[in-house]
Amino acid sequence: MSDHKNLIDEILGDAFRRGEFDNLPGAGKRLKVDDDLDVHVPAELRMTHRMLKDSNLTPDWIAEGKAIEAAEAAALRKLYADARLAKGSRFDARRAPNPEQNLAQVEARWRAVQASFRAEVARINKRILAYNLKLPPGFAHKAAIDAERELTKAQA
Repeated sequence: MSDHKNLIDEILGDAFRRGEFDNLPGAGKRLKVDDDLDVHVPAELRMTHRMLKDSNLTPDWIAEGKAIEAAEAAALRKLYADARLAKGSRFDARRAPNPEQNLAQVEARWRAVQASFRAEVARINKRILAYNLKLPPGFAHKAAIDAERELTKAQA
């Protein structure tokens, strides 16, 4: 068995080195996977997915999943931008004539950013919960966002 595998590997390796795979049709493009062959789509949903796809329709739970991902990405981008701003402001405040007062203002703004982020994560997590309840059987649920973990990572 291993002799056959080695022979196949050798033949393919030689062909690759000769450039026989360089100009294949579709090179560099994503593979088109049909739902009929997609092992991640439950068998009982494949025909439905095919009909929706052929009609250019998207199930509401898919659209909601994408909207949730966009909201999560936007919240995290804002958090990381605000964290960078807070770090820079702390640095500037320490060099100011009245560092204690300036640092207190920076920390107050950072606490407001944290509260705003926690509130946004709570809204997104409610959407995630509703999304997970709508999700058809066989599809992985979205995990809730851990606001405290994300805040810790942003401050690092």
